[in-house]
Amino acid sequence: MTRVPRVRETPAGRAAAPAGDVVRSASSVAVRRLTVFTHVVFLVVAVGLTVTVVPAAAETPWGRSAPHALVVAVPVVAALVAAVVNLVVLRSALAPRGGPPRAVSLLSMAVVAYVPAPLLGVDWLAWTAVLACFLVVLLPVRVAAVLYAGGLLLQLGLWRLAGEDWGATIFAGVSYVATSFLLVVLLRALTTYQELERARAELALAEVLRERVRVSRDLHDLLGRNLTAVSLKVELARRHQRAGREEALRTELDEVLALSHAAATDLRALVTGYRALSLESELAAARRLLADAGIGCEVDADPQALVTEAGPEVSEVAAWVVREATTNVLKHARATVCRISAHVGDGELRLTVANDGVDAARVPGSGHPERGEQGAGSGLLGVRERVRGVGGRMDVQSGGGTFVLGCTVPLGRPPVQDGRPDGRPPGSRTRGGRHPGGRKVGSR
Repeated sequence: MTRVPRVRETPAGRAAAPAGDVVRSASSVAVRRLTVFTHVVFLVVAVGLTVTVVPAAAETPWGRSAPHALVVAVPVVAALVAAVVNLVVLRSALAPRGGPPRAVSLLSMAVVAYVPAPLLGVDWLAWTAVLACFLVVLLPVRVAAVLYAGGLLLQLGLWRLAGEDWGATIFAGVSYVATSFLLVVLLRALTTYQELERARAELALAEVLRERVRVSRDLHDLLGRNLTAVSLKVELARRHQRAGREEALRTELDEVLALSHAAATDLRALVTGYRALSLESELAAARRLLADAGIGCEVDADPQALVTEAGPEVSEVAAWVVREATTNVLKHARATVCRISAHVGDGELRLTVANDGVDAARVPGSGHPERGEQGAGSGLLGVRERVRGVGGRMDVQSGGGTFVLGCTVPLGRPPVQDGRPDGRPPGSRTRGGRHPGGRKVGSR
Protein backbone atom coordinates (compact mmCIF):
# COMPACT_ATOMS: atom_id res chain seq x y z
CA MET A 1 0.00 0.00 0.00
CA THR A 2 1.22 3.51 -0.76
CA ARG A 3 1.95 5.23 2.51
CA VAL A 4 1.12 8.91 2.81
CA PRO A 5 3.00 10.97 5.41
CA ARG A 6 0.78 11.84 8.33
CA VAL A 7 -0.03 15.54 8.46
CA ARG A 8 0.22 17.17 11.87
CA GLU A 9 -3.18 18.33 13.06
CA THR A 10 -3.70 22.07 12.74
CA PRO A 11 -6.75 24.34 12.73
CA ALA A 12 -6.70 24.10 8.94
CA GLY A 13 -6.49 20.32 9.23
CA ARG A 14 -9.44 20.20 11.61
CA ALA A 15 -11.40 22.41 9.23
CA ALA A 16 -10.54 20.07 6.37
CA ALA A 17 -11.78 17.02 8.28
CA PRO A 18 -15.35 17.21 6.87
CA ALA A 19 -13.97 17.22 3.32
CA GLY A 20 -11.80 14.23 4.16
CA ASP A 21 -14.79 12.42 5.65
CA VAL A 22 -16.72 12.95 2.41
CA VAL A 23 -13.86 11.49 0.37
CA ARG A 24 -13.47 8.52 2.70
CA SER A 25 -17.21 7.83 2.78
CA ALA A 26 -17.43 7.90 -1.03
CA SER A 27 -14.56 5.43 -1.38
CA SER A 28 -15.85 3.21 1.44
CA VAL A 29 -19.16 2.73 -0.41
CA ALA A 30 -17.34 1.22 -3.39
CA VAL A 31 -15.22 -0.95 -1.10
CA ARG A 32 -18.30 -2.20 0.75
CA ARG A 33 -19.99 -3.13 -2.50
CA LEU A 34 -16.99 -5.12 -3.70
CA THR A 35 -16.70 -6.77 -0.27
CA VAL A 36 -20.35 -7.83 -0.39
CA PHE A 37 -19.81 -9.22 -3.89
CA THR A 38 -16.83 -11.25 -2.65
CA HIS A 39 -18.84 -12.69 0.24
CA VAL A 40 -21.61 -13.64 -2.19
CA VAL A 41 -19.12 -15.46 -4.44
CA PHE A 42 -17.75 -17.48 -1.52
CA LEU A 43 -21.28 -18.32 -0.39
CA VAL A 44 -22.15 -19.47 -3.91
CA VAL A 45 -19.08 -21.72 -3.82
CA ALA A 46 -20.27 -23.13 -0.49
CA VAL A 47 -23.75 -23.84 -1.90
CA GLY A 48 -22.26 -25.51 -4.96
CA LEU A 49 -20.08 -27.76 -2.81
CA THR A 50 -23.09 -28.67 -0.67
CA VAL A 51 -25.15 -29.64 -3.71
CA THR A 52 -22.28 -31.87 -4.88
CA VAL A 53 -21.65 -33.51 -1.52
CA VAL A 54 -25.26 -34.51 -0.62
CA PRO A 55 -25.69 -37.07 -3.43
CA ALA A 56 -22.10 -38.29 -3.01
CA ALA A 57 -22.70 -38.96 0.70
CA ALA A 58 -25.49 -41.38 -0.17
CA GLU A 59 -22.95 -43.54 -2.04
CA THR A 60 -20.65 -43.96 0.94
CA PRO A 61 -20.82 -47.10 3.14
CA TRP A 62 -22.29 -44.98 5.93
CA GLY A 63 -24.84 -43.38 3.61
CA ARG A 64 -26.15 -46.67 2.29
CA SER A 65 -27.18 -47.89 5.74
CA ALA A 66 -28.32 -44.59 7.32
CA PRO A 67 -31.82 -43.11 7.02
CA HIS A 68 -32.30 -40.82 4.02
CA ALA A 69 -33.12 -37.80 6.19
CA LEU A 70 -29.89 -38.24 8.11
CA VAL A 71 -27.92 -38.65 4.92
CA VAL A 72 -29.22 -35.28 3.76
CA ALA A 73 -29.01 -33.51 7.13
CA VAL A 74 -25.40 -34.37 7.98
CA PRO A 75 -23.84 -32.97 4.78
CA VAL A 76 -26.04 -29.84 4.99
CA VAL A 77 -25.05 -29.17 8.62
CA ALA A 78 -21.39 -29.82 7.81
CA ALA A 79 -21.64 -27.45 4.83
CA LEU A 80 -23.23 -24.74 7.01
CA VAL A 81 -20.43 -25.05 9.56
CA ALA A 82 -17.86 -24.94 6.76
CA ALA A 83 -19.56 -21.85 5.26
CA VAL A 84 -19.46 -20.04 8.62
CA VAL A 85 -15.78 -20.88 9.07
CA ASN A 86 -15.22 -19.81 5.48
CA LEU A 87 -16.71 -16.36 6.15
CA VAL A 88 -14.70 -15.96 9.36
CA VAL A 89 -11.45 -16.74 7.55
CA LEU A 90 -12.52 -14.43 4.72
CA ARG A 91 -12.92 -11.62 7.24
CA SER A 92 -9.45 -12.39 8.56
CA ALA A 93 -8.11 -12.08 5.01
CA LEU A 94 -9.90 -8.79 4.31
CA ALA A 95 -9.43 -7.13 7.71
CA PRO A 96 -6.41 -8.66 9.50
CA ARG A 97 -6.73 -6.31 12.47
CA GLY A 98 -10.41 -7.01 13.06
CA GLY A 99 -10.51 -10.78 12.52
CA PRO A 100 -9.15 -13.77 14.44
CA PRO A 101 -5.46 -14.70 14.32
CA ARG A 102 -4.35 -16.15 11.01
CA ALA A 103 -3.12 -19.39 12.51
CA VAL A 104 -6.49 -20.03 14.20
CA SER A 105 -8.37 -19.16 11.00
CA LEU A 106 -6.31 -21.47 8.79
CA LEU A 107 -6.38 -24.32 11.30
CA SER A 108 -10.18 -24.06 11.53
CA MET A 109 -10.47 -24.11 7.75
CA ALA A 110 -8.18 -27.16 7.53
CA VAL A 111 -10.33 -29.02 10.05
CA VAL A 112 -13.59 -28.40 8.14
CA ALA A 113 -11.87 -29.20 4.81
CA TYR A 114 -10.44 -32.60 5.79
CA VAL A 115 -12.14 -34.05 8.88
CA PRO A 116 -15.63 -34.70 7.37
CA ALA A 117 -14.16 -36.39 4.26
CA PRO A 118 -14.00 -39.98 5.69
CA LEU A 119 -17.71 -39.74 6.52
CA LEU A 120 -19.02 -37.76 3.51
CA GLY A 121 -16.70 -39.04 0.79
CA VAL A 122 -13.85 -37.58 -1.24
CA ASP A 123 -16.16 -35.05 -2.90
CA TRP A 124 -16.02 -33.12 0.36
CA LEU A 125 -12.33 -32.50 -0.33
CA ALA A 126 -13.42 -29.79 -2.80
CA TRP A 127 -13.31 -27.50 0.27
CA THR A 128 -9.52 -27.85 0.20
CA ALA A 129 -9.49 -25.46 -2.78
CA VAL A 130 -10.94 -22.76 -0.51
CA LEU A 131 -8.30 -23.60 2.09
CA ALA A 132 -5.59 -23.33 -0.58
CA CYS A 133 -6.88 -19.89 -1.53
CA PHE A 134 -6.55 -18.62 2.04
CA LEU A 135 -3.09 -20.15 2.35
CA VAL A 136 -1.89 -18.13 -0.64
CA VAL A 137 -3.51 -14.90 0.58
CA LEU A 138 -2.61 -15.04 4.28
CA LEU A 139 0.85 -16.66 4.38
CA PRO A 140 4.26 -15.65 3.02
CA VAL A 141 4.93 -16.77 -0.54
CA ARG A 142 7.42 -19.55 0.23
CA VAL A 143 5.37 -21.08 3.02
CA ALA A 144 2.17 -20.79 0.96
CA ALA A 145 3.82 -22.45 -2.06
CA VAL A 146 4.98 -25.43 -0.02
CA LEU A 147 1.59 -25.90 1.67
CA TYR A 148 -0.27 -25.39 -1.62
CA ALA A 149 1.78 -28.07 -3.39
CA GLY A 150 1.38 -30.37 -0.38
CA GLY A 151 -2.39 -29.86 -0.45
CA LEU A 152 -2.50 -30.71 -4.16
CA LEU A 153 -0.51 -33.93 -3.66
CA LEU A 154 -2.65 -34.86 -0.67
CA GLN A 155 -5.78 -34.24 -2.74
CA LEU A 156 -4.56 -36.59 -5.49
CA GLY A 157 -3.44 -39.23 -2.99
CA LEU A 158 -6.74 -39.27 -1.07
CA TRP A 159 -8.71 -39.66 -4.27
CA ARG A 160 -6.56 -42.64 -5.31
CA LEU A 161 -6.86 -44.19 -1.85
CA ALA A 162 -10.64 -43.89 -2.14
CA GLY A 163 -10.47 -46.13 -5.21
CA GLU A 164 -11.15 -43.44 -7.81
CA ASP A 165 -9.69 -43.87 -11.29
CA TRP A 166 -7.01 -41.62 -12.71
CA GLY A 167 -9.48 -39.60 -14.76
CA ALA A 168 -11.50 -38.57 -11.70
CA THR A 169 -8.30 -38.00 -9.71
CA ILE A 170 -6.81 -35.68 -12.33
CA PHE A 171 -10.14 -33.84 -12.61
CA ALA A 172 -10.09 -33.32 -8.82
CA GLY A 173 -6.54 -31.90 -9.05
CA VAL A 174 -7.48 -29.54 -11.88
CA SER A 175 -10.56 -28.42 -9.96
CA TYR A 176 -8.36 -27.78 -6.91
CA VAL A 177 -6.00 -25.55 -8.90
CA ALA A 178 -8.68 -23.73 -10.94
CA THR A 179 -11.02 -23.00 -8.02
CA SER A 180 -8.25 -21.81 -5.72
CA PHE A 181 -6.76 -19.65 -8.50
CA LEU A 182 -10.05 -17.89 -9.22
CA LEU A 183 -10.69 -17.24 -5.51
CA VAL A 184 -7.15 -15.90 -5.05
CA VAL A 185 -7.59 -13.52 -7.99
CA LEU A 186 -10.86 -12.26 -6.53
CA LEU A 187 -9.38 -11.73 -3.05
CA ARG A 188 -6.26 -10.05 -4.43
CA ALA A 189 -8.40 -7.72 -6.51
CA LEU A 190 -10.48 -6.76 -3.49
CA THR A 191 -7.53 -6.18 -1.15
CA THR A 192 -5.68 -4.19 -3.80
CA TYR A 193 -8.77 -2.09 -4.43
CA GLN A 194 -9.12 -1.47 -0.69
CA GLU A 195 -5.52 -0.26 -0.47
CA LEU A 196 -5.89 1.98 -3.52
CA GLU A 197 -9.10 3.53 -2.20
CA ARG A 198 -7.52 4.11 1.20
CA ALA A 199 -4.48 5.73 -0.38
CA ARG A 200 -6.68 7.84 -2.66
CA ALA A 201 -8.69 9.09 0.31
CA GLU A 202 -5.53 9.99 2.22
CA LEU A 203 -4.03 11.75 -0.80
CA ALA A 204 -7.26 13.68 -1.36
CA LEU A 205 -7.27 14.78 2.27
CA ALA A 206 -3.61 15.80 2.02
CA GLU A 207 -4.45 17.82 -1.11
CA VAL A 208 -7.26 19.59 0.78
CA LEU A 209 -4.83 20.45 3.57
CA ARG A 210 -2.22 21.74 1.10
CA GLU A 211 -4.83 23.92 -0.59
CA ARG A 212 -5.95 25.39 2.74
CA VAL A 213 -2.34 26.12 3.66
CA ARG A 214 -1.86 27.81 0.29
CA VAL A 215 -4.95 29.96 0.79
CA SER A 216 -3.87 30.99 4.29
CA ARG A 217 -0.36 31.85 3.06
CA ASP A 218 -1.68 33.86 0.11
CA LEU A 219 -4.16 35.62 2.37
CA HIS A 220 -1.34 36.69 4.67
CA ASP A 221 0.94 37.74 1.82
CA LEU A 222 -1.74 39.60 -0.14
CA LEU A 223 -3.48 41.51 2.64
CA GLY A 224 -0.60 41.98 5.07
CA ARG A 225 1.14 44.72 3.11
CA ASN A 226 -2.08 46.57 2.25
CA LEU A 227 -3.36 46.49 5.83
CA THR A 228 0.02 47.71 7.10
CA ALA A 229 -0.12 50.53 4.55
CA VAL A 230 -3.66 51.41 5.63
CA SER A 231 -2.50 51.69 9.26
CA LEU A 232 0.37 53.93 8.15
CA LYS A 233 -1.90 56.16 6.07
CA VAL A 234 -4.45 56.50 8.86
CA GLU A 235 -1.70 57.55 11.27
CA LEU A 236 -0.48 60.15 8.76
CA ALA A 237 -4.04 61.37 8.29
CA ARG A 238 -4.41 61.85 12.04
CA ARG A 239 -1.22 63.92 12.10
CA HIS A 240 -2.47 66.08 9.23
CA GLN A 241 -5.78 66.53 11.03
CA ARG A 242 -4.08 67.70 14.22
CA ALA A 243 -1.94 70.11 12.22
CA GLY A 244 -4.97 71.45 10.31
CA ARG A 245 -3.62 70.42 6.89
CA GLU A 246 -6.93 69.67 5.19
CA GLU A 247 -5.54 69.09 1.72
CA ALA A 248 -2.94 66.62 2.96
CA LEU A 249 -5.64 64.94 5.05
CA ARG A 250 -7.86 64.43 2.01
CA THR A 251 -4.90 63.04 0.06
CA GLU A 252 -4.16 60.46 2.73
CA LEU A 253 -7.81 59.45 2.99
CA ASP A 254 -7.90 58.98 -0.78
CA GLU A 255 -4.84 56.75 -0.42
CA VAL A 256 -6.61 54.70 2.28
CA LEU A 257 -9.61 54.28 -0.02
CA ALA A 258 -7.35 53.17 -2.90
CA LEU A 259 -5.59 50.69 -0.62
CA SER A 260 -8.89 49.22 0.52
CA HIS A 261 -9.93 48.78 -3.11
CA ALA A 262 -6.58 47.11 -3.84
CA ALA A 263 -7.10 44.76 -0.87
CA ALA A 264 -10.56 43.84 -2.17
CA THR A 265 -9.09 43.18 -5.62
CA ASP A 266 -6.40 40.98 -4.09
CA LEU A 267 -8.99 39.04 -2.15
CA ARG A 268 -11.06 38.41 -5.27
CA ALA A 269 -7.90 37.31 -7.08
CA LEU A 270 -7.16 34.86 -4.28
CA VAL A 271 -10.64 33.35 -4.53
CA THR A 272 -10.53 32.98 -8.30
CA GLY A 273 -6.96 31.69 -8.28
CA TYR A 274 -5.38 34.43 -10.39
CA ARG A 275 -2.15 35.65 -8.79
CA ALA A 276 0.42 37.46 -10.90
CA LEU A 277 2.48 40.08 -9.06
CA SER A 278 4.55 42.56 -11.01
CA LEU A 279 8.11 43.18 -9.80
CA GLU A 280 8.02 46.69 -11.25
CA SER A 281 4.80 47.54 -9.41
CA GLU A 282 6.06 46.06 -6.13
CA LEU A 283 9.28 48.08 -6.30
CA ALA A 284 7.30 51.26 -6.99
CA ALA A 285 4.91 50.50 -4.14
CA ALA A 286 7.86 49.86 -1.81
CA ARG A 287 9.37 53.25 -2.65
CA ARG A 288 6.06 55.02 -2.07
CA LEU A 289 5.15 53.32 1.20
CA LEU A 290 8.62 53.59 2.71
CA ALA A 291 8.74 57.27 1.75
CA ASP A 292 5.36 57.84 3.46
CA ALA A 293 6.80 56.22 6.59
CA GLY A 294 9.83 58.50 6.50
CA ILE A 295 12.21 55.75 5.42
CA GLY A 296 14.60 56.33 2.56
CA CYS A 297 14.43 53.73 -0.19
CA GLU A 298 17.31 53.01 -2.55
CA VAL A 299 16.54 50.66 -5.43
CA ASP A 300 19.27 49.15 -7.56
CA ALA A 301 17.33 47.10 -10.09
CA ASP A 302 15.87 47.24 -13.58
CA PRO A 303 12.57 45.33 -13.24
CA GLN A 304 11.85 45.15 -16.96
CA ALA A 305 15.31 43.72 -17.71
CA LEU A 306 14.93 41.27 -14.80
CA VAL A 307 11.63 39.97 -16.19
CA THR A 308 13.26 39.51 -19.60
CA GLU A 309 16.38 37.77 -18.27
CA ALA A 310 14.92 35.75 -15.38
CA GLY A 311 11.50 34.97 -16.79
CA PRO A 312 8.03 35.74 -15.40
CA GLU A 313 7.97 32.93 -12.81
CA VAL A 314 11.23 33.87 -11.11
CA SER A 315 10.55 37.60 -11.29
CA GLU A 316 7.14 37.06 -9.71
CA VAL A 317 8.74 35.22 -6.79
CA ALA A 318 11.11 38.18 -6.45
CA ALA A 319 8.06 40.45 -6.33
CA TRP A 320 6.66 38.39 -3.44
CA VAL A 321 9.98 38.74 -1.60
CA VAL A 322 9.99 42.51 -2.09
CA ARG A 323 6.41 42.77 -0.86
CA GLU A 324 7.02 40.75 2.31
CA ALA A 325 10.33 42.49 3.04
CA THR A 326 8.67 45.90 2.69
CA THR A 327 5.87 44.85 5.03
CA ASN A 328 8.39 43.71 7.64
CA VAL A 329 10.30 46.98 7.42
CA LEU A 330 7.09 48.94 7.99
CA LYS A 331 5.87 46.71 10.83
CA HIS A 332 9.01 45.73 12.72
CA ALA A 333 11.91 48.03 11.83
CA ARG A 334 13.03 51.41 13.08
CA ALA A 335 14.92 52.04 9.89
CA THR A 336 16.05 55.24 8.26
CA VAL A 337 16.98 53.68 4.96
CA CYS A 338 16.10 50.50 3.06
CA ARG A 339 18.18 49.24 0.14
CA ILE A 340 16.76 46.89 -2.49
CA SER A 341 19.10 45.28 -5.01
CA ALA A 342 18.29 42.76 -7.72
CA HIS A 343 20.61 41.52 -10.46
CA VAL A 344 21.05 38.54 -12.77
CA GLY A 345 24.48 36.99 -13.11
CA ASP A 346 26.14 33.57 -13.42
CA GLY A 347 22.80 31.99 -14.20
CA GLU A 348 21.18 33.25 -10.98
CA LEU A 349 18.88 35.99 -9.80
CA ARG A 350 20.19 37.63 -6.64
CA LEU A 351 17.86 39.83 -4.62
CA THR A 352 18.67 41.53 -1.31
CA VAL A 353 16.58 43.82 0.86
CA ALA A 354 18.52 45.49 3.70
CA ASN A 355 17.56 48.07 6.32
CA ASP A 356 19.48 49.72 9.13
CA GLY A 357 16.95 49.77 11.93
CA VAL A 358 16.34 46.22 13.06
CA ASP A 359 16.75 44.55 16.43
CA ALA A 360 17.30 40.86 15.68
CA ALA A 361 15.35 39.86 18.77
CA ARG A 362 12.27 41.67 17.50
CA VAL A 363 12.30 40.60 13.87
CA PRO A 364 10.23 37.59 12.80
CA GLY A 365 12.29 35.07 10.91
CA SER A 366 15.67 36.38 12.00
CA GLY A 367 16.70 32.91 13.18
CA HIS A 368 18.39 30.28 11.09
CA PRO A 369 16.52 30.03 7.81
CA GLU A 370 16.49 26.24 7.79
CA ARG A 371 15.65 25.44 11.38
CA GLY A 372 12.26 27.03 11.68
CA GLU A 373 13.24 28.56 15.02
CA GLN A 374 10.75 30.01 17.37
CA GLY A 375 9.86 33.49 16.27
CA ALA A 376 10.02 32.83 12.57
CA GLY A 377 7.20 34.88 11.06
CA SER A 378 4.57 33.20 8.94
CA GLY A 379 5.15 35.78 6.20
CA LEU A 380 8.85 34.96 5.82
CA LEU A 381 8.10 31.26 6.04
CA GLY A 382 5.57 31.61 3.23
CA VAL A 383 8.04 33.53 1.06
CA ARG A 384 10.73 30.95 1.77
CA GLU A 385 8.38 28.26 0.47
CA ARG A 386 7.84 30.26 -2.72
CA VAL A 387 11.59 30.67 -3.22
CA ARG A 388 12.19 26.96 -2.64
CA GLY A 389 9.40 26.21 -5.07
CA VAL A 390 11.48 27.65 -7.92
CA GLY A 391 14.64 25.90 -6.77
CA GLY A 392 16.13 28.86 -4.90
CA ARG A 393 17.20 29.59 -1.36
CA MET A 394 16.55 32.45 1.04
CA ASP A 395 18.93 33.75 3.72
CA VAL A 396 18.12 36.01 6.66
CA GLN A 397 20.97 37.77 8.44
CA SER A 398 20.92 40.27 11.26
CA GLY A 399 23.72 41.98 13.13
CA GLY A 400 25.12 45.37 13.96
CA GLY A 401 21.72 47.01 13.63
CA THR A 402 21.34 45.80 10.04
CA PHE A 403 18.84 43.27 8.77
CA VAL A 404 19.41 41.67 5.36
CA LEU A 405 16.95 39.42 3.57
CA GLY A 406 18.43 37.80 0.49
CA CYS A 407 17.36 35.18 -1.99
CA THR A 408 19.16 33.45 -4.83
CA VAL A 409 17.23 31.67 -7.56
CA PRO A 410 18.91 29.65 -10.33
CA LEU A 411 17.62 30.32 -13.82
CA GLY A 412 16.65 27.80 -16.45
CA ARG A 413 15.45 25.12 -14.02
CA PRO A 414 11.86 23.84 -13.86
CA PRO A 415 10.15 24.94 -10.64
CA VAL A 416 9.53 22.21 -8.11
CA GLN A 417 6.42 21.95 -6.00
CA ASP A 418 5.92 19.13 -3.46
CA GLY A 419 8.84 17.25 -5.01
CA ARG A 420 7.43 17.40 -8.54
CA PRO A 421 8.52 19.53 -11.50
CA ASP A 422 5.96 22.23 -12.01
CA GLY A 423 5.60 25.04 -14.46
CA ARG A 424 4.71 27.80 -11.98
CA PRO A 425 5.66 29.04 -8.53
CA PRO A 426 3.98 27.27 -5.62
CA GLY A 427 0.88 29.00 -4.39
CA SER A 428 -0.03 30.51 -7.74
CA ARG A 429 -2.90 29.01 -9.70
CA THR A 430 -3.93 29.95 -13.18
CA ARG A 431 -6.30 28.45 -15.65
CA GLY A 432 -4.59 26.50 -18.39
CA GLY A 433 -1.35 26.31 -16.34
CA ARG A 434 -0.17 29.87 -17.08
CA HIS A 435 -0.64 33.34 -15.72
CA PRO A 436 -3.11 35.65 -17.40
CA GLY A 437 -1.06 37.75 -19.73
CA GLY A 438 0.02 41.03 -18.27
CA ARG A 439 -2.61 41.25 -15.58
CA LYS A 440 -1.25 42.87 -12.42
CA VAL A 441 -3.19 42.26 -9.26
CA GLY A 442 -2.67 43.97 -5.94
CA SER A 443 -0.45 46.83 -7.13
CA ARG A 444 -1.35 50.42 -7.11
